[in-house]
Amino acid sequence: MADPICKAGRFGPRHVIAYVKDNPHLAVAVGLFGGGVGALAANVTSLAGSLFGAGGALLGAWVTELNKRRADAEDKARRARVAADVLAPELQRTIERVLYIHGRATANFGCESAMNDIKPNDEQIDFKPHQPALYPSAPEVRDLPGEKAIALIRYYDSLNELAQLVDDWWERKGQLAVNIFNSILHSSEKALRLGLVCIREFDLEDRFPPPYESWGKFTSRIERSLSSADETRKHHHARFEARQADPVKRKEPTAFRKY
Repeated sequence: MADPICKAGRFGPRHVIAYVKDNPHLAVAVGLFGGGVGALAANVTSLAGSLFGAGGALLGAWVTELNKRRADAEDKARRARVAADVLAPELQRTIERVLYIHGRATANFGCESAMNDIKPNDEQIDFKPHQPALYPSAPEVRDLPGEKAIALIRYYDSLNELAQLVDDWWERKGQLAVNIFNSILHSSEKALRLGLVCIREFDLEDRFPPPYESWGKFTSRIERSLSSADETRKHHHARFEARQADPVKRKEPTAFRKY
């Protein structure tokens, strides 16, 4: 860990002041050594000896403190790495599940929008996200640096929102199937976008390479799924406008079906 005063080769007054504030033992030691030199020049040897001794003691205290800071910083970095190693597998597992949910929501939304009597046989359980087993109670969570912790909190909050939506709206009386699957699609899309942040923060692509090269990287799979959903929505809007313009083709979408 480089000293702040030497960082990036900067040595200005403000950096000196900041360094002195961060290292009071060194500042006082330098002052005592300076006083000792002055006392020695004035031939006050007893005072000079006392000042040199006190300065040496403070210099030793500063070295001890500096070594402790470095050890603490290294330990903090080590614990952050361990925390990421521990939490990454279940993070990858939950994002994979959301990716699956997003794909099934896209398929169901497209079929309901087309009103072509093709009904996928997905059930409610197929749209429930996997929940983490370690977060937030595992002690490693406390060792995550700020950016990783924030990314994890926002992503797992989106999983709770998705699970709550599926519980509250599945087969709700009077709701159209196309609207319910559209809501699931939007909720899972939000989770995927927050998952992309976690993929970067936790280096999931390097930790978990695809089992088959043809699959592509984790990020590219999510981007393809998001792009497919966008295309499905465009077709949905085009069909809706066509039905509105041609009363002969117009028919009502189906209510949510039970299996």
